[in-house]
Amino acid sequence: MKSIVFIETNKSGSSREAIKAAKALGFNTHLLTKNEEFHSQKHDFPDIDEIHLVNVSNESEVDQVVKQITKHYFVAFVISLVDSYVYLSAKLSNKYCQTQLSHDAIKVMEDKLLTRTCLQNKSYSPWFIIFHKQDSIEQLLNKIEKRYPLIVKLPKSCGSKDVFLIHSEKELTEQLHRLQKVNDNDIILIEEFLQGPQVIVETIVHKGEVRVVAIVEQDILIGERFIVTGYSISPTPYEEQLNTITTAIMNDLKFTQGHCHLELRLVNDEWKLIEINPRIAGTVMNDLIYEAYGFNYVEQIIKMTLGYEPFLYRIWEECAFAKFITVSSIGKLIKVTGRNKALKVPGVTKVFIKPKKGKVLRPPLSMGHRYGYVLAKAGTKQEAVGIAEKAASLIQFHLLSKE
Repeated sequence: MKSIVFIETNKSGSSREAIKAAKALGFNTHLLTKNEEFHSQKHDFPDIDEIHLVNVSNESEVDQVVKQITKHYFVAFVISLVDSYVYLSAKLSNKYCQTQLSHDAIKVMEDKLLTRTCLQNKSYSPWFIIFHKQDSIEQLLNKIEKRYPLIVKLPKSCGSKDVFLIHSEKELTEQLHRLQKVNDNDIILIEEFLQGPQVIVETIVHKGEVRVVAIVEQDILIGERFIVTGYSISPTPYEEQLNTITTAIMNDLKFTQGHCHLELRLVNDEWKLIEINPRIAGTVMNDLIYEAYGFNYVEQIIKMTLGYEPFLYRIWEECAFAKFITVSSIGKLIKVTGRNKALKVPGVTKVFIKPKKGKVLRPPLSMGHRYGYVLAKAGTKQEAVGIAEKAASLIQFHLLSKE
């Protein structure tokens, strides 16, 4: 039996959906993980045949484990849909399985600094400046002048944990001092803040042919961090524009085999690249695309990685909306009520609640502080949004306040 090796997964979301899809397609599944809980609770992962406890941050150790697996199994490819491991998995897949993944381009995508420097002269790239720990903050302030507001981020940040909106010299100085103390990385990226509607463009490239899988509008809460509170798929007047710019970016990166998602923002009638990630977006994205178009996207990612033409035919076209659930105060979770009521709302297709009883919840400072979602579909975007929001309002997290 052919095998697929996965490097890391989350308990739910796109990365786990890919493992389930591989199993459904008849593959033997191997997971390399540093999570001891996954290894000790194998019964919770019936779709995973072998769990290998590995320090996945150690490339040579991962290489040796993959090499050993290939000696005992026919491994079709190695893959990861988790940040920080996509490039490593692509490189090992090409090395041991003779896949043709564009691992050099994936390496660029995985690092925000490499992405910016590689594409810095393109019209879709925003203004940015690089700050090193040893650089003078005073000299930096002179270079920036009156460009506020700005975005400060770490090159390998993910999930909005290390992305900050800056309004003034004072805020910038304070944030740089803080990051200089806690940041192991020598480099901090500073960019212009772009205002306008933002979309995710899920993209797959097979033998150089760029195909836009889905255009997903994002609802973003701007507070201490940037938190996506909703995803929607519906007809868009920008489809042709987004196809054109996505193809241009893929060509500029020499990305000929693989998949990714781009985040683009419309600024003064021009699309600007916020960032690229060399994997499908996480959490609800695979289910969202299925509800909108009727195909399992992670299954098509597997087929593309195997070298086959992905099947992206839209079996149906619906408007789909995912409403994420957050909390407004810190506290220990006692119970969750309203889930069954939410599921009974006409048009709701899924309700997902992540935390278990006893978990300490808090207002969102990263994407990881979204504690569930409601997925709904309807004939129009407005209807889908209304359904999901109505259902989400029925769900309550009962918290014991931390004194």
